[in-house]
Amino acid sequence: MVIFKEEAETKRMIFNIRGDLADRLLLAKEEARSFGKRLDIETTVNKAIEKFLHKAEKRIKEEKKKQNLFLQSLEKKVAVGVLSDSKDTDESVSKTGNSETA
Repeated sequence: MVIFKEEAETKRMIFNIRGDLADRLLLAKEEARSFGKRLDIETTVNKAIEKFLHKAEKRIKEEKKKQNLFLQSLEKKVAVGVLSDSKDTDESVSKTGNSETA
């Protein structure tokens, strides 16, 4: 089942929400209608999702930056020879009884 309905400007989604929240939402909609008002749920949901995505995208960007910096530092250490192959380290430990870097 496709949860996105293809439209020019919007996509409709089906959300799983807690039962108590759904009941409260339906009750609020009915009460608002009894006063001749309409709850603008769509705008509220869109704003909440926008806020959530802004934070999520920022965090993802920070994590990517950290990961990239970590990988770059590893590449530099390997290029300089700070990190040796595990095979070389194992041989040096077995010959001397301790590692050469210790």
